[in-house]
Amino acid sequence: MLLPGAEKYLNKSSRKIWTEQLANDRLILSQIDTAITFFNSPEGANGTVEYTIDTGQDRQTVKRENLSSLLATRSRLVSEIAQLERSLGLNGPAVRRIVPGY
Repeated sequence: MLLPGAEKYLNKSSRKIWTEQLANDRLILSQIDTAITFFNSPEGANGTVEYTIDTGQDRQTVKRENLSSLLATRSRLVSEIAQLERSLGLNGPAVRRIVPGY
């Protein structure tokens, strides 16, 4: 039995799924970086308190007071992107961990 929504992964390889996830993460990271830059710019510091993040799939309005949350999300995305790049072997040979089964 498949979980709801899992049918879209039936004919995809793990590499394809990871590659798509990497592209999505990079897009979201660029939007978050743009929002953080805006809030730290003279325009954002002069009273503008909202910014809309548009990933192409959805839009989300973030507020200047959520800056710490944006920074935490950015940190998680950077870690996930690095992990996906290592797994896909984009920065050298792919890293694999072999765990013996006891």
